[in-house]
Amino acid sequence: MSINETPDFNAMWQTVKRDIVDIAATEAKHFFEDSFENQGFTDTAFEAWPKTHRGGRILVDTGYLKNSIITFEQSLKRIVIGSDAEYAEIHNNGGTIPITPKARKFFWWMYRMTGDTKWKYMALHKGSHFVIPKRQFIGESQTLMDKLDKELKTCIK
Repeated sequence: MSINETPDFNAMWQTVKRDIVDIAATEAKHFFEDSFENQGFTDTAFEAWPKTHRGGRILVDTGYLKNSIITFEQSLKRIVIGSDAEYAEIHNNGGTIPITPKARKFFWWMYRMTGDTKWKYMALHKGSHFVIPKRQFIGESQTLMDKLDKELKTCIK
C-alpha cells in the first residue's frame, strides 16, 4: 500500500467480526465441554449433577456425549451449539425412559456379553420406566455470556 492509499476499513471490520464469531463459538463449545470435567453446569452459579448410586464420574464413560458437542449454526447474528447424540436431550433435560420387553432382552444380552452388573440391575428393574435426572451440560449461561463479553471486548481493543 502506498502512502496515499486509504485502508479498506470496511473489509478489516468484516474480518474482525468473523474472527469474533469464531472465537465466541470456540469458547462456547469449550465451556459446555467443561461441564463434563466439572460434573455440573454453570449458569449464574454452578449446579453439580446428581450423583449416581454407583458413584464415580458421570456421563464420561466413553466420551461420546462430550465429543458430540458441535456448532450447528454460526453467523454474524447467531451461534447455535448443540449435541448430535440421540440421548443428549434426556440427559440435559431429564425425563423418563420406558422399559419395554425388547429393552429387557437387550439388558440381559448386554449383561451376558459384558458381565457388568448394571445391565442385570436394569433387566431386573421392577418399574415400567427409568427416571433420568437432569444433568445439564449445555444451555443458556450468564457466566458464559459474561466471559464472552469480557473476552470479545479485549479482542476488539
